[in-house]
Amino acid sequence: MFTPALPSFLFMLADDIGWADFSYNNGTAQTPNIDKWATKTAGSIVFQDFHSGGTVCSPTRATVLTGRNHFRDCVDFVYGCSDMTQCPHLDFEFAPMHTFTVGDAVRSFSTEEYGDKDGAYFAGKWHLGSFYKDAARYGGVVSSPLSHGGFTKMNATVEVAPTATSNCMCKAEWNDLCDFGHNHEPTHCKPEGECCFNYWWDDPLAPHGVTNLTWPTPPDDSLYLADAFSRYLKERSAQKKPFLAQISFHNCHQPFIGSKKVKESCAKGETCRPPLNGEEPYTDEELDYYACLIELDNAVGLILNALKRYGYYDNTMTWFTTDNGPEKNCRPTGICKNANKNPQRPIEAPGSAGPLRGRKRDIYEGGHRVPGIVSFPSQVKSSSSTVLSWETVTTMDFLPTIMEVLSVERPLEQRSWAFDGRSILPLLRNATTGFKWADTEEGPRSVGYQFYDTTLNKSKGWGYRFGRWKYVEGSMSCLHPDCQKPQLYDLDSDIGERVDLSSKYPDILEDLQLKFQKWHESVMKSRREESKCRKTELMLPQSLISVSEKE
Repeated sequence: MFTPALPSFLFMLADDIGWADFSYNNGTAQTPNIDKWATKTAGSIVFQDFHSGGTVCSPTRATVLTGRNHFRDCVDFVYGCSDMTQCPHLDFEFAPMHTFTVGDAVRSFSTEEYGDKDGAYFAGKWHLGSFYKDAARYGGVVSSPLSHGGFTKMNATVEVAPTATSNCMCKAEWNDLCDFGHNHEPTHCKPEGECCFNYWWDDPLAPHGVTNLTWPTPPDDSLYLADAFSRYLKERSAQKKPFLAQISFHNCHQPFIGSKKVKESCAKGETCRPPLNGEEPYTDEELDYYACLIELDNAVGLILNALKRYGYYDNTMTWFTTDNGPEKNCRPTGICKNANKNPQRPIEAPGSAGPLRGRKRDIYEGGHRVPGIVSFPSQVKSSSSTVLSWETVTTMDFLPTIMEVLSVERPLEQRSWAFDGRSILPLLRNATTGFKWADTEEGPRSVGYQFYDTTLNKSKGWGYRFGRWKYVEGSMSCLHPDCQKPQLYDLDSDIGERVDLSSKYPDILEDLQLKFQKWHESVMKSRREESKCRKTELMLPQSLISVSEKE
């Protein structure tokens, strides 16, 4: 069996899944493959303080690629388009000055090993712009995995896709195959009524330089991605070369749809924890969501097995996380109605952030503290198969870790550009010896958060994390005056952000407000001088202006 001397890199990104959704973290759906990998396999680490770089889809995806906060590279929010056939005019601004990415990093180490046409593979949901190489003809801008991600091979959807029978609406003769689950009709179609969600890959001989799938996808979309990756890995191993890959699952973004068989086994309590005594049976929507998680778990298991089968597993740095917390906001304070009784079963929508406050789009922890697992057996040395870390890690750390593993740097013209991520290689190598960021030369981790755009609006919110402390001002789920004022939380003792300590520790609050302001100014400088974004104005709210004037 081929055993590569050079390391490989794999990033698996799930979608709209909560911190407490997998069964290793008390989730309702049983996820045995992820559980075993996370807690019973040597070389793996579970990160309980893992964060997505954004609080919605596109922003986090940008951070995985660039190691930078998404606003620095002009990615403010998301856009809507089901398939390239409906939006040839797509104009989505991402890294217009071609920020250094994960694909660039592996190629800068060796074009011979990683730079061939199969060396860097992207599969699944892209959500960062147009695939059409001639997008300018239609008034759009090309921004594909190949043009802006640094990848050399792709099998991708331009945006969201259903987790079952994904492309069944792309041809009339495929419509009878459609499974819409609890929705009973196609949803998330953008523009309205245009419900084709198809996979595309590079083809220099095809119109626009890309071609799409001409046969229907299987009932389980995650299985399609796992199978495609397994076939890619088989070909790669025959070439005896390492790889870089990102697999971005649609599970479990809306419209999430589980297969009938898996839903039935969940309802019977075979693959899901049954409802608490006195609770109603799971709804069809909940069963779709839990089945979606179970099918994702199966796909992850197939991918891990493929890594082992083809000899890559031990020397592959594999990350698994999700792009933000679960849908739907719990207004008016970010605390769900069932939070105290049964946080695993929110009334608002399926998907659990557990004890965390907030969900997708929120500045509160539930919006961006997400499941995080990293395995790298050649580097993670432990006598125990269970390694748990509460050190802060983010999606922005993937690129800098690759760079340290390969001993490569950003190009000279970008070395002065801001860089938000940190290499976690020291953490991986010393996870069992009490490693702490606070003991390093760089000091505690700091992360800035905003939602929607760089204009500071309390209805969207902003915040700043520094070590154990977190400053929050407004959030998407926040309609109450108490959560629109400046707040301070000690996450070491209050992971659920219930006790505001701003009046008790005003000096710490003021320090974090100043740190946020400096970070925000640096983001705006990146937009003006590095990425040269179209939108570069700086607007501060009164709460930060008053702090700035004291400095």
